[in-house]
Amino acid sequence: MNMSYEWAITAMKKAPTLDGLSNVITHINFKYTGTDADSGHSAVFNGACPLVVPEEGYAEGDFIALADLTEAKVIEWAKAAHPTNHMNSLIEEEINRIITPTNVEVTGEELSFLAPPAESEE
Repeated sequence: MNMSYEWAITAMKKAPTLDGLSNVITHINFKYTGTDADSGHSAVFNGACPLVVPEEGYAEGDFIALADLTEAKVIEWAKAAHPTNHMNSLIEEEINRIITPTNVEVTGEELSFLAPPAESEE
């Protein structure tokens, strides 16, 4: 597989006030999409991760105000809080199931005794 991955932030939660700061991000929801360039198939992992305020508080200049946040910065936090190895494995397994299905329904066209049940009349 020739995989590429993309992050997207789908939601966040905040504490209106925390340790003397305003609008502190406490939780990130994200969508992590993997695409196999060889087959063109993709799969998505929807995840969430809490953010923990350092016990010693934020160092001078480390806190980013809500209005100054960028998606790139929030993705950086999500990556640090949610390693990708497990997500990559799940995504690759799902794409493999799409490419090589193992549980496909047998239809009535293939076997006549599996014809769909007669529709009931009301």
